[in-house]
Amino acid sequence: MKKFVFFGLLGMFAINTVAQDDDNLVTNPSFESTGKGKLKKLKQITVAENWESPTGLNADLFDKTRAQPCSAPNNSFGKEFPMDGNRYAGIVAYSYNNKEPRTYIQTQLLGSLTKDVEYCVKYYVSLSDLSKYAVNNLGAYLGKNPLEEESKTDIIFEKEKEFNQVVLIPGNKVINARYNWEPVCGVYKASGKEKFLVIGNFHNNKDTKFEKLKKLKNFQGTQIPKAYYYIDQVEVFIIEDMADCDCSNKMKAKILESMVYHKDFVSEDGYTVEEQIKLTTVYFDILSVKIERLMVKDLDNLGTIMNGDPEFKLELTGRTDQEELDAQKADPENKDIKELGKKRAEKVKAYLVGKGVDESRIIIKSVDEGASNSKGVTKLDKAKNRRVEVELVK
Repeated sequence: MKKFVFFGLLGMFAINTVAQDDDNLVTNPSFESTGKGKLKKLKQITVAENWESPTGLNADLFDKTRAQPCSAPNNSFGKEFPMDGNRYAGIVAYSYNNKEPRTYIQTQLLGSLTKDVEYCVKYYVSLSDLSKYAVNNLGAYLGKNPLEEESKTDIIFEKEKEFNQVVLIPGNKVINARYNWEPVCGVYKASGKEKFLVIGNFHNNKDTKFEKLKKLKNFQGTQIPKAYYYIDQVEVFIIEDMADCDCSNKMKAKILESMVYHKDFVSEDGYTVEEQIKLTTVYFDILSVKIERLMVKDLDNLGTIMNGDPEFKLELTGRTDQEELDAQKADPENKDIKELGKKRAEKVKAYLVGKGVDESRIIIKSVDEGASNSKGVTKLDKAKNRRVEVELVK
């Protein structure tokens, strides 16, 4: 799911670009700087300067300038564009019945953390398209010493102290979005002298929640029996404003304008009943199905009309605007923004039923999500398209 942030009537749509921050203690946050060797195959995270894997099985590195299987956006595990620059990393966070060892990425920070100071640990993840599973427990461990395990095995913590050094996404939810980058961040209060950061899953399989996913439609390739995550733009910095470390909103990087088209109340004066019904169009805020207060008076009037003539039947058609369609295409697994037109029509129907109108007298039409009442591109034009139309059915 993905939810969106609304910033008032004058909020403009924007995508934040992520750049190296001087306060970031991670020296190569998006894996752009070259380290050892040349990237030609999988299991080469060490090609990215200052990054390695703490176990005998290396994590992967992907690059827009390289060929398969380590290319981007298309590679062995799916399709994803780098969030920043040309590269991103990839790790195995879970495999069914532990059939394949997990992988991790590790880096040494620019300096040691200071005791009792609060830091934000932040990075972006995207579940690969061909992953058959999605899991929780994806976390970032901060320690005084690097983790080291020569064998190809999972790093499983057992002590409470170790888990206290792992930063998890708020609520430790299952990360199941296979489109776009999702921020993972949390606050870490340093015990002092932590200097190494490791990203991965440090819990037993039995303590890890998983979701089994269906293969995406029209996506070529065979699903892999594991949860494979892409990682990009890793940051550790001192918190000055807590809002800088708020990742409760997955799509915080995308800001959409908020506006509801306002229209005058359709009164009885000068209009026939049929015209009043026709003019009772209900408008909505961006990505919202909430009936706004300024629409209630019209709906109350419509309920009165319907209750006054039991022969009347209504047809409701929900519509969306282009930005909402783009958001749905960009995030097709986000249930909150799917079928917005239909959901809006259902919301209007539920309101009228609550006013005493028999639900059998209200039909929800097969919704044409792309139809536009206004062809313009201004905020007002778009607001006119987020609507439910009401038609009288004879």
